[in-house]
Amino acid sequence: MSQVKLIVSNWKMNLNISQARILTKKLVKIQIKNNLIKNIICPQFILLPIISKFVKESDILLGAQDCHYKKFGAYTGDTSIELIKEVGCKYVIIGHSERRKEHHETSNIIREKAKLVISEKLKPNICIGESFNERKNNKYLQILEEQINAGIPNNLNEVIIAYEPIWSIGSGLVPTVEKIKEIKNFTCDFVLKSKNISKIYFLYGGSVNSKNISDIFKFSGVDGALIGGSSLIFEEINKILTFS
Repeated sequence: MSQVKLIVSNWKMNLNISQARILTKKLVKIQIKNNLIKNIICPQFILLPIISKFVKESDILLGAQDCHYKKFGAYTGDTSIELIKEVGCKYVIIGHSERRKEHHETSNIIREKAKLVISEKLKPNICIGESFNERKNNKYLQILEEQINAGIPNNLNEVIIAYEPIWSIGSGLVPTVEKIKEIKNFTCDFVLKSKNISKIYFLYGGSVNSKNISDIFKFSGVDGALIGGSSLIFEEINKILTFS
C-alpha cells in the first residue's frame, strides 16, 4: 500500500467566483512539508477554468465533482470528460452518495463513468457508503459489496475508493477508527479478490475536520480523506493539510 496520502477537497455547490479566488490564493501559499501528501481540490464545474489558472504553477491538483459516462452527445446539463480534461483536471469524483440519491445514479452508471475516466488517463475517485438504516440493520458490508461489485471495473492498475457513510456526511457523526479500519480491510480484501486490483487507495470521508484527521490517519491506516465542509474554511483545511 502506498504511503501517499490524498487529501481531496469536495467544494460541492459552494463558493462564488470571488470566494473561490480568495480561498485558492490562500491554498497555493500553504507549505506542505510532507511531500507524500497530494492536495486535490474539486470545485463546481463553472469554477474549474478560473481556478485552474491560479493552481497552474502550484502543487495543487485539480479534480471534477462528476462527469457524464458518454464522451459527448445530447445530454443537457451534463459536462463531458473532454472539457474536464481540457481545464487540467487529473481526478474525478464518481458515485458520490448525493449523486446516487439526487440524480438516481446506479452503480452500473458509475462503472461506465469510471471506465471512461480511466480511458482518458484521469483517475476516478469512486465513492461507496451505507445509510444509517443499513448500518443499524447490520447490512452495511452487503451494501458495500454490492456497490463495489457493480460500480468498479475489473483488472485496473489501481483504484481510489472513498468510503463515505451516508449517515456521517455533514452530520458531525464519525465512525470510530476501529470501524473505519474494518471497512478499509474489508474493502481492500474484497477488491483484490473480486476485481484483481492490488493497488488500492482507501480514503475516508464524512465529517472530517482538523480535530479528528490525525487519529483517523494514525489508527485506521487510510490513504487519504474526502473532505466536504472543512475544505471550505481555510483555517481548517490548512490544519488538515499540515497536520503531519
